Amino acid sequence: SEGKAVLTEAVSLNPIDPTLLQVDVAPLVPKLRKNKTAHTDYIRHTQEEAATLREIVKSERLLSPLNTSLAYACKYTRRIQELLMILQETCPSITDLGTKLVPE
Repeated sequence: SEGKAVLTEAVSLNPIDPTLLQVDVAPLVPKLRKNKTAHTDYIRHTQEEAATLREIVKSERLLSPLNTSLAYACKYTRRIQELLMILQETCPSITDLGTKLVPE
């Protein structure tokens, strides 16, 4: 039946490459905690990671809800939130960064 063909096609779409979901983040070493450049680099890196997340979620919204890639996006979101927590701990003047970067 035609309905079954559509479902099969949606499920067989390419999943997200797991290498896109790897986040390699380490806390700032104590001697860099007052280094503005280091914090700027962390923020830039976070923005890049959030942009990747937005692309993953955007792609998922176009796919079948049966596609398991959305689970990967959730894991990726958690990793970005961990990064944002590190940013907030090392630079208390950063507020609401997480809510601004995570897609709706």
